[in-house]
Amino acid sequence: MPQLEHWVVVPLIVILTIGTLGRVISFTPPVGAAESQVLAALEPVRSSIMLAAAGVVHGIFSAPMVFALIAALTAWLVVIRRSARDAAGFAVTAVVGAMVCFMVQQIVGRPAPVVPGETLTAAETLASMPAGAVCGAIVVTLALLVSARQHARAVFTLTAGGTVTLVVALASLVGSYAYLLDVVAALPVAWAGVVLGCGVANQAVPAMAYRFGWDLDESGRKLNYRNPDRSVAYADAYVAPDVDTTARTRSAVVPKGTDHDVAPAEMTDEYDDGPITEEIPVIRHSAA
Repeated sequence: MPQLEHWVVVPLIVILTIGTLGRVISFTPPVGAAESQVLAALEPVRSSIMLAAAGVVHGIFSAPMVFALIAALTAWLVVIRRSARDAAGFAVTAVVGAMVCFMVQQIVGRPAPVVPGETLTAAETLASMPAGAVCGAIVVTLALLVSARQHARAVFTLTAGGTVTLVVALASLVGSYAYLLDVVAALPVAWAGVVLGCGVANQAVPAMAYRFGWDLDESGRKLNYRNPDRSVAYADAYVAPDVDTTARTRSAVVPKGTDHDVAPAEMTDEYDDGPITEEIPVIRHSAA
């Protein structure tokens, strides 16, 4: 997966910047008043059908439903595309990115707009910056994008994900789930979360793929499944580290605790004829 050289420092700078700006905006009433006028301008399009549709779209990409969506897409990558490595990379990246977004949202703590039909007290208990549903849509799109291995598939993912993200952003504004600045702030925060997720995935997924044999072809996976003694885990646990590949293919498998300072001829013989013995001379004593 693609990874920045400073994949920890750069996202932290972005998160701290957005978090600081969010706290400043939260304590600036004129900004909130101006954004409330923007939401009020959308009142003519707020029919009952539009509000219901906005609620459904917003709920799909908000916590905790976004994690169910990530699990469903992970299962799709495993079952349909038959790529456990891509599925694990997508899952780790998306989960880390979503958790970063919701963590920043709680740290900023900007009160959400008053949703039609809710009281002011209910709105004050929710946080809206960055917009959680928009963050969820961006995180899922970018996680699928970085896990795509083909250019055509990446273009389709970016196009479809961008369209879905735009719909989610409009639903958040129409349903008064977030302010305009909350929707704008979702992009850099989600990007920072995905960058962190890619870094974590690049550390964890290769080790998982090596341990479980995800990079092997179908014949190799069947061989490891049917013959556990030839699996990667068995080789790591029982094969001497100083034995070369040629010796492994013959009879270089030794149990734990065996002395590794064995003569090469004894380690690489194709056929084992048993222990080497010497003929003991027989001493005959004449009768007295």
